[in-house]
Amino acid sequence: MYRFTFILQEQFSVTDSNYKLFESLKHSSQIFQNEEVFEPSFIPECLLHRETELKTLVQHFKPIINRKPTALGTHVIIQGSVGLGKTTIVKQFGSTLEQYCREKQGEDIAQILFFYLNCRRQRSWSILFTTILRQLVPAFPVRGFSAAELLTYMCSIMKERNQKLLLCLDEIDYLVSKAQGQDILYALIRNNEGYLHENNSPLSLILITRSRQLYTYLDSALYSSLSKRMIIFHPYNATQLYDILLARAKNGLNLSTYSNEILKEIAIIAHTSGDARYALELLWRAAKVADSEHSKEILFEHVRKAQVSSFPIKQSLITDLPLHQKIVLFSITSILKRQNDTMYAFTGDVKRKYEKTCQNTGVSPRKQTQFWVYLQELHKIGLIKLEVINRHKKGKSLGRTGKVSISDLPVNELVEYLQKIIPEL
Repeated sequence: MYRFTFILQEQFSVTDSNYKLFESLKHSSQIFQNEEVFEPSFIPECLLHRETELKTLVQHFKPIINRKPTALGTHVIIQGSVGLGKTTIVKQFGSTLEQYCREKQGEDIAQILFFYLNCRRQRSWSILFTTILRQLVPAFPVRGFSAAELLTYMCSIMKERNQKLLLCLDEIDYLVSKAQGQDILYALIRNNEGYLHENNSPLSLILITRSRQLYTYLDSALYSSLSKRMIIFHPYNATQLYDILLARAKNGLNLSTYSNEILKEIAIIAHTSGDARYALELLWRAAKVADSEHSKEILFEHVRKAQVSSFPIKQSLITDLPLHQKIVLFSITSILKRQNDTMYAFTGDVKRKYEKTCQNTGVSPRKQTQFWVYLQELHKIGLIKLEVINRHKKGKSLGRTGKVSISDLPVNELVEYLQKIIPEL
């Protein structure tokens, strides 16, 4: 034990410059007063410029809250691209709804439990239902039941307790696109018909999707059931982004460390996508740059530096990918990085690079069918663009193949980022 400690001290000697780095941590930030308000998980008390969407959501669920005798479950689809406040508004709605029902307990108000789950992280219907059941019944076994059995048991528990379950499924496309995904979603929606004679369905749904591609997975019956209640989130404009940035700056930054001109510049940069998440990340990064340079305020140069270092997409989206999807994305970006004469890579080349990378890192590569699924899932979440084309050479058809491109992410930085977060590389 002592010998090991001695070796560590001998190899990693402390220098004055290194020591000063840690000493600097003791000094309070000149820029931030509360950095937590810039965290992606932070939910503001009021979400600006989404008041109409929130009112619409409340109106949709009014019947089940007030225990209307004809009220079955309610199912709502929320559609919009990344950074438009979909997840935040639903979490805000769900937590407020639960609190309202608790405070009105004893009155003629339904007792509603709200669960938010991200389908991309849950990975399967069985895992998703088990996660909910473990919250309702802590001793519930992790394995041993099919998704259909878990759904039936979950609804029976809610009925026994005379409670209702409002289930929000974010990025629902992931589970619907999988084998039997439609069947389970159909069972979730049609579950209400089993309680038709009681007018007391225990289950309602909020489904969040980024694009209309979800509807390509649905048959006409499912589409008919879901399309009746749809809330579309449109991109923010520059003025709206400025308001959001100003509100967050007032809560998170010290007074006089930012100017209206800085916030307006960031809003203009981000307004092409209408993505509030990107705008807030850019402000946070500019503030970090200013802080690291011991500046008393955020300058335009800090915004420029932040823009260079910031992906216009939440980096946790990449971090949360399964290992093989990360390796596929790394393979794509590695090919694009070394190519100067074209903006795309053929899927055959990507497959060979993927297999070689797996071999070098000691990971077993997946077969062609699963590899293609990885490409499609990366396409669904907007990290790559995947196209199927007919290849020709000297007038002769070489058959159908795919080509992959990345247009809105810095490829060099993406390669470096993937190398950091894939331990095997």
